[in-house]
Amino acid sequence: MLYAGGMDRKVYAVDLSNGDVRWSSRLSGMIVGGVLLVGDTLFVASSRPDGRVQALARSNGKRIWRVAVDPIGAPLAMVEGLLIAQTQRGNVMGLDPGTGKILWHHRLGTARAPATAAGNGAVLVSTTDSLFLVSVADGKVTHQARSPGTVLGSWLPFRGSLVAGTADSQVVSIDPGDLRQNWILPADAPILDTPATAGDTLFFATRTGSVYRVDPTPELKIKRIARLEWPITAPVTISGAQILLGGADGMIRGLKFDGTEVWRVQVWRPVEVSPVLLADGIIAIGGNGDLHRYKR
Repeated sequence: MLYAGGMDRKVYAVDLSNGDVRWSSRLSGMIVGGVLLVGDTLFVASSRPDGRVQALARSNGKRIWRVAVDPIGAPLAMVEGLLIAQTQRGNVMGLDPGTGKILWHHRLGTARAPATAAGNGAVLVSTTDSLFLVSVADGKVTHQARSPGTVLGSWLPFRGSLVAGTADSQVVSIDPGDLRQNWILPADAPILDTPATAGDTLFFATRTGSVYRVDPTPELKIKRIARLEWPITAPVTISGAQILLGGADGMIRGLKFDGTEVWRVQVWRPVEVSPVLLADGIIAIGGNGDLHRYKR
């Protein structure tokens, strides 16, 4: 099954064997950050006109609970059994995933990136100008640092650190224990989506269509391996020994690790969601709510 949120304010459950919609459930506002599947429950959040966090049954889409909050501004996250929600007004909340009860809330600032597990009972919250380590137990801030740039994608665990791309055209690495900055690497344009890893090698793409590879040498060797003609509009995905990229032209491309293109498929543009990896292929999601299944 594939679970997805649409621009029509509906959550859909799609049977991957034949593409049939098993069920759909309508929310009262625009869905923010897709859906979060944990066990038998789907967690979804909405922004304007009605801010809500909801839990739906995976089997049939029926509502388990719903709580009214400020309009949500970032994808939900589950960290150490706690549901983390971030609002457009800068509030961060910890919710009981079983009941929806708000256990704590703290005003930190506007965030676009989802909260990220930082270990040792802490969660990383990344606002437009600051980084915070927040205790999962009570929501208290334990560490704070100036952000090296605005992070719009997710933070990615990498060699004991957390890495992310910034709108300031940099990829950065921080220590999840104290937010200390490890290194910064420049790029040719803003990095608006999450990097990806293959072993100890890091890959990321810039908005203008450049694809970079960072090899795990002592000096962190960075190399641009491809330059596409269209902006890359979806996060980089690694499938086996290939890099999958979705672009504003509606094309999904498969590249070798040296940047050589090996295949491409056309869907409705733009491609803003990464391909969903399957055991025998991928699900490609186009910009018009269209789903396409491809086999290797």
